[in-house]
Amino acid sequence: MAVYTVSFELKYDDEYRKRYDSFMEQIKKTTPWWAENTSYVVVETTEDIDAFCSRIYTKSLFNATKDRYLVLDADVKSGRVRGPVVDNDLFKLLPFVKKL
Repeated sequence: MAVYTVSFELKYDDEYRKRYDSFMEQIKKTTPWWAENTSYVVVETTEDIDAFCSRIYTKSLFNATKDRYLVLDADVKSGRVRGPVVDNDLFKLLPFVKKL
């Protein structure tokens, strides 16, 4: 299993909601996933990074001419979180994250 962090920015326009919903639909096909922060998601998947990136791009309405995402392999094993965390799946996905 791989754990990826996904940071993204979708250009706000008249198609924003459709693109956002379709992008998040693809993200949510992984389980578990965590998405409490704005435009940032942590996912666990059996897909390698290329297959995951391909799926969230080709199976959604993501528009590479105006939208952006960044996917990182979370294998660095270091992290911190500050502020209220409601969904504790964050700590299941990234047990090395320390709450400050």
